[in-house]
Amino acid sequence: MTEHIVSSQAYAKAVLHCAKYPWATVHGLFLTEHQDGKTRYVDAIPLAHTWPQLTPMFDVAVQQASIYAQSKQLSIGGYYVAYEDPADIQLSASSALLATALLAAGDRVVAFVIDAQQLTPESTRPGLIPFIGGDSQWKEQPGAFGEGKGS
Repeated sequence: MTEHIVSSQAYAKAVLHCAKYPWATVHGLFLTEHQDGKTRYVDAIPLAHTWPQLTPMFDVAVQQASIYAQSKQLSIGGYYVAYEDPADIQLSASSALLATALLAAGDRVVAFVIDAQQLTPESTRPGLIPFIGGDSQWKEQPGAFGEGKGS
């Protein structure tokens, strides 16, 4: 299994996006680099807090993000979502469609749900829950970061 490493910058941008709009479902992209069998999520691009469905606006945002990523020798390797309900930690059908659209463009995309309940100083678990796409569905990958490891 590929080791996933999320940089502090990428983690902070995604979490701050979630914190800025706690009443809305927010989503964005993670930019990655792949080295030594490891996937490093080095940056995040917040996309929206208004349209959590697959739309032409999402397609345009992904195209622009892809151009930016290529200019930095990175690729789009992740999708994140944080729901307005902090207890909601499963990948919804609409979020799965967005992640699948990214998967069609690249073969190594992981969808992450931000678990707002883990965003406390007392938590020893990461606030990201990874889902791996395959066989036309997305499955949670427990322990992808290792227990007790942060970002």
